[in-house]
Amino acid sequence: MERVILPILYGAQLHRLAGWFTTADITIAMYHGFTAATSHAGIENHEQKHLPLPAFERQLAFLKAHHSVVPLADVVRALTMGASLPRRAAVITIDDGYQSVYRVAYPVLKRLGLPASVYLATGFVDERKFLWTDRVEYAVNHAGAGELSLTVGASPIRLTLNGRESRISADRMLRSRIKALPQASLEHAVEAVERAAGCAVANAASDLHEPMRWSEAAEMQASELITFGSHTHSHVILSRCDAAHAARELAQSKAIIEKRLGVPCEEFCYPNGRRGDFNAATGALVRDAGFRSALTTVYGRNRRGADPFELRRYNLGKPMVWGEVPVRLSGLMDLGGTFKASARESTPHY
Repeated sequence: MERVILPILYGAQLHRLAGWFTTADITIAMYHGFTAATSHAGIENHEQKHLPLPAFERQLAFLKAHHSVVPLADVVRALTMGASLPRRAAVITIDDGYQSVYRVAYPVLKRLGLPASVYLATGFVDERKFLWTDRVEYAVNHAGAGELSLTVGASPIRLTLNGRESRISADRMLRSRIKALPQASLEHAVEAVERAAGCAVANAASDLHEPMRWSEAAEMQASELITFGSHTHSHVILSRCDAAHAARELAQSKAIIEKRLGVPCEEFCYPNGRRGDFNAATGALVRDAGFRSALTTVYGRNRRGADPFELRRYNLGKPMVWGEVPVRLSGLMDLGGTFKASARESTPHY
């Protein structure tokens, strides 16, 4: 329904009216990976988690023309100390730490002079421990044709891989099943997928899956446009970990970033980041670890007075219809909460 409604709202220019009521609100845009390729093999990037470069360029041009893009640190100062912000303040954030941030996104950010915060899953960047969602997608994409039999948790699964659509369906089903498992069981389930498929991304990663190098992160940081924050060490959902495990994830990722880049790490971003993935207990752990802010993936704008440890974002790193970016960022879809829940739940998170 939204894919029909959004262009209609844009064509009616209703977003311009909504924008007058939201000029004091803070907009935070969320991205993950990027791609300069025009196509990918098999089901690789079938959900377009890695945003095509032309779409990213258009979105940044829009943000630069219609918003005041500021570092997240400016927003945190405004929320905690009452510092001023420009009208239509916006922040650009990028999760995970893919090498495409450096190769594809950074040149555009630098050319336009736009600041951004990048949140590193330090096990991915420091040790090349690939993200589990990428491992599943790669295994399903490269498994031989025919049946794939495995057990996820306590459930035996038999999949038939006989074409692109069946592989997409298998990938989505496996990721949904695995994401629902207890955190301690997740790694075993992903390994089971890789064994059944007979292949693993760690042995033959494509450019799309590669983590950035620390030398690349240091170059971006030296530009004074890019700030690096923590996305935990192992990309775990903190609310599913016991307190000691969660505290280790926070402390380890923070320490690695500070050691590698030589600057304080004060920003944090929750993996997955939906309601239930964070709570009062995780918020206390994040504060105790020395962070000054935390991002979620809960859909929407942030009003003055928002909690800096539960900041909301708009996922712009996904397929968009005509007019979607200006309509969403105007706050029109948030007014009255009519589409808010559906937009949040329809957005894939990693």
